[in-house]
Amino acid sequence: MIGLRRRAKPQPAAVAGVHPLQTGAMTLLLALAGAPLLPELKPQIGLFFTALLVLRLVSLRWPALSLNAWVLASLTGLGGINVIDAYHGLAGREPGAALLLTMAALKLLEVRTERDLRVLATVFVFLALVEFLFHSSAIMAAYVALLLLGNLALMAHLGRVVDAGAGAYPALRTAGMLTLQGLPLALMLFVLFPRLDAPLWDLGLDSDQARTGLKNWLEPGAVTELVVSGEDAFRARFDEPLAVKPDALYWRGPVLWRTDGRRWTPLPEHLQARGGASVTPLSAKLEYTVVLEPSDQRWLLALDLAVSVPEGAVRTNDFQLVATRPIDDLRVYRTGSVLKYRTSGLGAGERAAALQLPSNITPRMRRLVAGWTGDDPPQWTVVQRALRFFNREPFRYTLVPPPLGDNVADAFLFETQSGFCEHYASSFVLLMRIAGIPSRIVAGYLGGEYNPISDDYVVRQSDAHAWAEVWIDGRGWVRVDPTGAVAADRVERDGRIAGLGAAAPVRFRVDRYSGLGRVIHGARLLADALDSGWTNWVLGYSGRRQQRLLEVFGLEDLRQYGLAVLMGIATLGIMAVWSLTLARRRGPDEPVLRAWQRFCGKLSRIGLGRAPEEGPLAYVARIVSERPDLAEEVEPIVTAYVAIRYAPAADGDALARLEQRVRRFRPGRRRAYAGPEHRE
Repeated sequence: MIGLRRRAKPQPAAVAGVHPLQTGAMTLLLALAGAPLLPELKPQIGLFFTALLVLRLVSLRWPALSLNAWVLASLTGLGGINVIDAYHGLAGREPGAALLLTMAALKLLEVRTERDLRVLATVFVFLALVEFLFHSSAIMAAYVALLLLGNLALMAHLGRVVDAGAGAYPALRTAGMLTLQGLPLALMLFVLFPRLDAPLWDLGLDSDQARTGLKNWLEPGAVTELVVSGEDAFRARFDEPLAVKPDALYWRGPVLWRTDGRRWTPLPEHLQARGGASVTPLSAKLEYTVVLEPSDQRWLLALDLAVSVPEGAVRTNDFQLVATRPIDDLRVYRTGSVLKYRTSGLGAGERAAALQLPSNITPRMRRLVAGWTGDDPPQWTVVQRALRFFNREPFRYTLVPPPLGDNVADAFLFETQSGFCEHYASSFVLLMRIAGIPSRIVAGYLGGEYNPISDDYVVRQSDAHAWAEVWIDGRGWVRVDPTGAVAADRVERDGRIAGLGAAAPVRFRVDRYSGLGRVIHGARLLADALDSGWTNWVLGYSGRRQQRLLEVFGLEDLRQYGLAVLMGIATLGIMAVWSLTLARRRGPDEPVLRAWQRFCGKLSRIGLGRAPEEGPLAYVARIVSERPDLAEEVEPIVTAYVAIRYAPAADGDALARLEQRVRRFRPGRRRAYAGPEHRE
């Protein structure tokens, strides 16, 4: 495709050895490819892989220590046993990656010929692509692209596309040219290739693997790992700028009704969808797009309270957005919400569920509530008294609460008085139910960090939160966040949550006011914006987006076969453009030939062009005959060119002197001819 010319005679494959630098380059590439995978695999896989690379480096330094066939066979069997022992099988993402990584390192140990190295370079492509089974960020994509560029440069060096004695730069330059020439074709295939409904890499082998994210149940202490996790949960981009602070952004997830005194669970699906709950907006509707990370759950996160239902989802009776299938890949959807609202439609079954109490309600819990309800106050007054209780009593917010025993709520309310959002929300709901006020728990996320570069809000797992909803007659469900009632001076600044989260009242961020802090924060925002663009335009390029793009060009009627024909036509067009471009190449890539062509071009501009059949010596003889005044400059240039062009080995210094003479050659300046006796 690229029309590159070989510059050295190919050696027979049977005698083609491998230069130690080529083997060293492949060793480095394998180490770089394995580095991001090792944290995802069992430690024994990393130790075995590292040991194999060390053995390869030792054999390069001391060739006499190279391993024989029996030792290699033993190591191969040991490598397979190591993978099976680590994962109890070979099926799955981690076992498959571990086996491929191990076998690639073993193949490196037996490299003896260029053919072996070419095979390993081919296997390396698959190893590099395995990275995307674990990470799909923009940074990882750039990293894999650099690995593949280095591998392509090594293959160019092995294939004699560049001079066999040349260094790394010519091979990298050739690999870069090949990559640039392939980009239009890759872009065309990305845009036109039919999108799949399921992820390309989802083989269904790891369906039981847990993902980071909220669960469809809640238990005090269950979200600790989320609160100290900096992983992204989702991103949201609003059509219009928000006029509210991030700490007012409550992102609604699962709604939990039932409890056994410790764990809270949702209503069954047939009860969630029953009834006539409705919402009356009391504020303007906010339209926005959400890019949701995979969670293997069915709910879609939405700003409380959603009034628009995305495609492929339903809204339940407790105002959850639930997808028709689990979110096992990146999901992009649009919805709309209102921040102020009034709900209605609490059915008898839901009222009973919202007043259900476990069997471990203690007398002192009932006495506490009786002190709030003794004068038969309105429902909202009881709620306010409960919040004052959390504020005035010595409750502390901490991620490392002491053990609470079997009766979590009683121990938390009267003994430890230390916990985080789940403790406060679950205890508050129980107190409201004792008071006869229907209530429930909502799990989700609070806040979000605005990125002015990408113009979106990123909500991380560290923003996981739980709050309560109480039913107030005449108002419907009202959100109450008892965690926010804790006095600010009793919020424990645990080092594990410092800097995580966005703007939640009980979370903290790294100081950005120092010079270094501002630089680090700005760099993080830039990286986040790049990752957001990658997520939206590459990972989020779905069949729906492809269809909208085709509609822009009037091609919306194309289906799979039509797209295949269009791809074929586009491929032929790209190949034709490259063929015409390469057919008009400016000249050879060898430095000596480029210098010679520049020299001939300068003479051609003054009427002394070289005939196609005219060799260098005949050419210089004619020049000296027609223009004796140029002989002093022309003869050394031609002599140097002939010596370099046809010498067994190129002399770098001689080539540099030739290029310098050609640059200084100015044939347009005619000088008087002084005769042969005055020439040096």
